[in-house]
Amino acid sequence: MQDIFDLIDEDELVDIFSKAVDIKSTNPKGNEKPMCEYVESLLKQNGIEYFTVPVEEGRYDIIAKIRGSQDKDALVFTGHMDVVPVSDDEMKRWNTPPFTSTIKDGKLYGRGSADMKSGLISAIYSMILLKRNNITPKRDIILAATIDEENLMKGSKALQDNEAFKNAKYLIVCEPTDMKICNEQKGRTWADICVHGMTAHGSQKGVGENAIYLAIKLIEKIKHTEFKEYPDTFWRTLAINAGVEPQVVPDRCVFTVDARLQVGHEPAKIWEKLEELIQEIKSENPHFDATYEIEDMRTSWHTKKEDELIQGIMSSLKKLDINPVFDTFTGSTDASMLIKNNLIPVIIGPGDLSVVHRENEYVELKQLFESCKLYIDIMTGL
Repeated sequence: MQDIFDLIDEDELVDIFSKAVDIKSTNPKGNEKPMCEYVESLLKQNGIEYFTVPVEEGRYDIIAKIRGSQDKDALVFTGHMDVVPVSDDEMKRWNTPPFTSTIKDGKLYGRGSADMKSGLISAIYSMILLKRNNITPKRDIILAATIDEENLMKGSKALQDNEAFKNAKYLIVCEPTDMKICNEQKGRTWADICVHGMTAHGSQKGVGENAIYLAIKLIEKIKHTEFKEYPDTFWRTLAINAGVEPQVVPDRCVFTVDARLQVGHEPAKIWEKLEELIQEIKSENPHFDATYEIEDMRTSWHTKKEDELIQGIMSSLKKLDINPVFDTFTGSTDASMLIKNNLIPVIIGPGDLSVVHRENEYVELKQLFESCKLYIDIMTGL
């Protein structure tokens, strides 16, 4: 197995990775196309078969495959090609240009370096090495490179029931976990809630029904409502918008509630609780009216440590002198959608989640190399 690790050209890997970080594939508003074209070029240059899956105009996923000696229980590696934007205020806090990869003290800085072009490129490079050296894995190796993960996950949703996964069994999500084994992921759901009032002229005392004040009542109830059966679940208001113009009492107040769910807590239960709170306020104020639109529901999942996939990853990590550590992934990933293809998931990849979506994002090159060794070992050994 050491011979396979020796195939890794660290300089080549860093070069491919750096060029990926230099691509400004921000989303919103869906600027993934240059990154898609870059991934396609890597696959074409190395003779790896692939096809694209249209999602929206100018936006598409990429599915690549290296055929194994058997056509069952394939391994799917997945990573997203989009990165979050850099705001004007955040830009001021960067010590290096966010869309120009910069290497310093063993770290590569840049937007998307940890989330998650390092993991994605590491998986692609592992496939390149297999193809270049005519190594046939035991199972088919499939790459699912997606768009829109940082927003509504339209990319992974577009892959539901895709024929590419009909013989697949396992899903390795290459998101940043600091090389820990995340064998479970929290769920997430969010909605826009609209509280309705009545307009009136702002100069008239006591007239109209101020939707902001009505919304505050519901926001306060949400703030102080916990889920006793799932103590790690929490929800909170993250955005609010109201007002017609300064001299008019607002008749609408829209706010966004985001819920992060303990493993096993069904997203639908969150909105059942919201209905209860709305009814409580209505019993106090019959004129109270609130509607809501659920934007997304992403289920949690758990994979047993005894599973063949987890055991195989533990074995691979030990070859790299990395002590296997288990963790729960607190964010949401494409796994929430891709598991609908009856895949057994795990998340493991280079980078620390605490440095992403903020200034001076980076990944340690040591972890980039370790992830490549891990992925190629899984591809050839599992």
